[in-house]
Amino acid sequence: MKSYRETYIRKAEIAQLILLHQLYLQKESRNLIFQGGTAIRWCYGGSRFSEDLDFVTSLDAAAIKSVVNGAIKGVAKLMIPHFGIGAVSVQEKSARVSALKCFVDFRPEGVREKISIKLEFEGLETDKKPDFQNHILSSMSAVAYLIAIGEFRVPRANTVIVAETPAEILSDKVRSLLERPYLKGRDFFDLWYLHTILKTEVSADNVKRKFSLYRANFTAKRGLDFYAKPSGKEKEIMREAIEQDLSRFLPPDVLSVHRARKYAAFLEAVSSVFADLQQKGMRLP
Repeated sequence: MKSYRETYIRKAEIAQLILLHQLYLQKESRNLIFQGGTAIRWCYGGSRFSEDLDFVTSLDAAAIKSVVNGAIKGVAKLMIPHFGIGAVSVQEKSARVSALKCFVDFRPEGVREKISIKLEFEGLETDKKPDFQNHILSSMSAVAYLIAIGEFRVPRANTVIVAETPAEILSDKVRSLLERPYLKGRDFFDLWYLHTILKTEVSADNVKRKFSLYRANFTAKRGLDFYAKPSGKEKEIMREAIEQDLSRFLPPDVLSVHRARKYAAFLEAVSSVFADLQQKGMRLP
C-alpha cells in the first residue's frame, strides 16, 4: 500500500498548475472541460491530493495531441524556476476513439525522481456537453495561497479554466462507483466532499445523462442497492477499498481521524446519495 508523500505531492501540485495554465492558453482549449478529483481540489477547495488531470472533450485524439504539444514548450520554461533545469517529455499510454491518456514527465538534472502528471481525456458524444463554469486560475483560493507564499511563480496566471460544476462532478462520481471494475476510495471521499461539505444535491437527470454523455459505453458492475442498502459484507468491502486507496491522497493525521470512525461519514454520504436517486425513480440502463 503506497503512502502519502508530502514533499513529492507539493511538487506534483505545482506541476499540475503549470500544465493547466499552459493547456488553457492553447486555441482549442475551450473544448477541454476539467473534471474529477483535481478539479475539486483546485476549483472547489478540495482537501485531498489528486494525481491526474482529467478532462472531457469533443476533440478527437489528433486535436488533443496538438493542444498538449502546444503547451509543452511553455511548460518546459516554467518548470525551471520552480524545479531547476531539466527535461520535459510526453509519453502516450493509450489512445482510442473514446479517450486519450498520456503522461507529462519532468526530470530535473541531478535528481533521481521525476515529476509525473497523468492527463486523461474522455470523449464526449457529438453535440453533448456537461454543465461547466469558468474559473480564473490565479483567483482560485488554493492557487492564490500558493502565489502569495511564493510557491507558484507564474507571471499573470489569469488563464480561464473551464471546469464541470460540482453537480456534474458528483454525477460523474455516481457513474464511476457504478461502473468501475474495482472500487476506488477516492470516489467515496470526493462524493462525501461534494455532497456533505459543498452541500451539492444529486440530480437524477444529470446521472441519467451521464450514461449516454460519453463515447465510452456505460456498463453497470453494481446496482443502486449496493450503495443505498449495503449489507455488512458490502460495507466491509467499501471500507477496505477506502483504506487501500486514500492512504496515498490524504495526510496520515487526517486519514487516522476517518479510520477511527471506520469511514462512517463516507459510507453515510454514499448511501444517502444513492437512496436519494432511488427515491427519485432512478433506474439503470
